[in-house]
Amino acid sequence: MCKDYTKELMSFVLETGYEDIPQDVLEIAKRHFLDCVGSALAEVAHPRSQIVQRCFNALDLSGDCRIIGTGRKLPVDAAAFATGILAHTICFDDSGPSHPSVTVVPGLLAMGEKYAFDGKKILAAQVMAYEVFQRLNAVTEEAWEMRKRGWHPTGFFGSVTGAAQCAKLLGLDLETSQRALGIAASLGGGLSQNIGNMGMGLHAGNASRNGVLAAHLAKEGFTADPQPLDGRFGLMDALCGPGTYDISVLTLDLGNPLRLKNPGITIKPYPNCWAHHKVLQATLELVSKYQIKPEQVEHIEVDLQPDKPTYRYLAPKTDLEARYSLGYGIALAILDGELTLSQYEDDRIQRDDTLEMLKRIIHTPKTGADQQEIAIFLTDGQVLRNRVQYSKGHPLHDPLTLEAVQEKYRICAGRALSPQKVEASMEAILHLEQVDDMRRLIDLLVE
Repeated sequence: MCKDYTKELMSFVLETGYEDIPQDVLEIAKRHFLDCVGSALAEVAHPRSQIVQRCFNALDLSGDCRIIGTGRKLPVDAAAFATGILAHTICFDDSGPSHPSVTVVPGLLAMGEKYAFDGKKILAAQVMAYEVFQRLNAVTEEAWEMRKRGWHPTGFFGSVTGAAQCAKLLGLDLETSQRALGIAASLGGGLSQNIGNMGMGLHAGNASRNGVLAAHLAKEGFTADPQPLDGRFGLMDALCGPGTYDISVLTLDLGNPLRLKNPGITIKPYPNCWAHHKVLQATLELVSKYQIKPEQVEHIEVDLQPDKPTYRYLAPKTDLEARYSLGYGIALAILDGELTLSQYEDDRIQRDDTLEMLKRIIHTPKTGADQQEIAIFLTDGQVLRNRVQYSKGHPLHDPLTLEAVQEKYRICAGRALSPQKVEASMEAILHLEQVDDMRRLIDLLVE
């Protein structure tokens, strides 16, 4: 008889409570919660964030769950949808690879407000959601081949993950929870072609909504196959192809350790695609070490990797395209010596000095680790080379300090909230286990 991997994974998710989770893992979870909320609040300040709200106005949608940053009230699934889009659009959220928190935290916020859950219940669901997402990543060997075929994992893995956490929050039994995953697996979606535009945020928003909807449908008796992950015609076969993945990884050594701890999830120091960070950090290190001035740069040689969807914009026209342009990140690192939100403001993308520096970057195809090397050729004949093995934010080798995560939150959240609410909300999230009603946290996340 074939092993039922979906059943075994969901049994672990449902049976693991707050008290079973090590304290150090809970502390990591709270940092990721804070980081995701900050990314969403940073996007609230951009005019395009109003598009979704105008759409909801046109549809006359209303409910009892608030979009963070704005306070606009929507049904629980629509609130998760809207917050998910906000959290993912500017590409400043965490990466595992792919993007767990933007499919986890928006649903937790919406469900927390809808049902007045306490912080401990939310944290337990969050940690288990990461377990599901990261194991799906591992089964597919980090899903790079999926991306190149056109599937964006966040939309697929996130839908299943959201259903798992919502099933846990609603107290569904094992059989019903498996059906919730089956529903969510059919709802999932997302194309790599939409990386670098607002469609990217849609993948996270849709996954967040799917998780909420799937769990509620299952609760009411809606049916779906109970083996959506490992069945012959299930999610993994559909995305990867039969025989191209290792389904046993889905349940191998469950909880030993929890996947949020190892391999962990990167919290980004730079507001662009995580896949670029090794090269960008290597560039920043050279600029800082040798005090390189833009006028000293004759040209740069680097593999721009344009065959990958997350690197595809060689001549970006918008801030969203620029976040997926390795060349743009290199150019701004040399021009400004830093990569912050200000380097991705709309008026910076087409500035003359930006366009001129981009022309000095020469695509030099390489293989293996050499793809991560940057070579800066100076006008005096010097050639400066650098390669970074583990970029800043790597959860095991160079994690961001708590102070760095807090400062990032202040910068991001400060775009939408008053300084008082920034500090109060940060304190509440970093002590989420003490929150007795999630509606009180939402109060601190709206103006």
